Amino acid sequence: MEEIFPKLFDCPDYIQGKYCHALCNYRHQTEEEKQAIEKYRESLRLKLSTKKSNRFGAVYIIAGPERSGASWLFNAVRLLLIHQDSPFGPADSYRLNHITKNDIETRLIEACGRPLVVRTMRIPDSNWAENLDQSGHGYIVFVSHRDLRDVIDDCLTIGWMKHDIGVILSRLKAYMNAYEYWRSIAKGDFRYESIHNEPVEQIKHLARLMGIESIHAEHISKEINSLRPGQAIGPDQVTKMWPAQRVIEASRANGDDKDDKEMDDKAHETATVVVVPRQAKLSESERKIIRDAHCDYHDRYGYV
Repeated sequence: MEEIFPKLFDCPDYIQGKYCHALCNYRHQTEEEKQAIEKYRESLRLKLSTKKSNRFGAVYIIAGPERSGASWLFNAVRLLLIHQDSPFGPADSYRLNHITKNDIETRLIEACGRPLVVRTMRIPDSNWAENLDQSGHGYIVFVSHRDLRDVIDDCLTIGWMKHDIGVILSRLKAYMNAYEYWRSIAKGDFRYESIHNEPVEQIKHLARLMGIESIHAEHISKEINSLRPGQAIGPDQVTKMWPAQRVIEASRANGDDKDDKEMDDKAHETATVVVVPRQAKLSESERKIIRDAHCDYHDRYGYV
């Protein structure tokens, strides 16, 4: 299968043990994904004609900055499509800083009818969806929101941003412009706090919006928590999580970690969970400046 469809698997540098570009356009699938892809292709050979197998799949766009829940959404959509026994097959997923019409068309052709899941943070080209169904069936957008002051606190803790209020406001302005663009066409808008406090329910809600079953919601929630960030200078090619990205360990209501132990010992060998203290980095005056600069956003979501 790898010889027939090389572009859907590991890029040449990765196969040779070299580190590929941080925003590598090739997918580095897990064994579970590769098996799902092979099953999908077999179903195409048995059920569909060549003409139908070349149809375009849906495009799922996940928009938002790091630390806002967008990475969680990206992986939740990706895993829902992997576990769904669907004629659409598992998704081909990418991280694209900037979406262009050519990027989307090229990837849709290579995916052979499978859907795409794209993680982005910027406003796309004006004609990026020119050949997609504008009614919402051709592409489905999900966004996530969080108190901008908490986003900045996390970024400062991790070291992703200079602690300079001018730099912070400039970054937030660019983020908000892109966020409002994507929110205006989004099918679902997810609250960061809900994602972490009730992940299983949020996955079920996400599945309903995608029009698929959510029988694996609990397993997918645990699977997301076990994902590891990249180990080099760029994001992990499967999860699209950056090396410096910490996973804030969510306390379980029952306080019992037995399920995590039984879930997947292999995942625990490769995953390191780092608990980030919720220590504010912004001063009260800086927090007020940020809220005042984006008061409509904070009021909309009830961030006092």
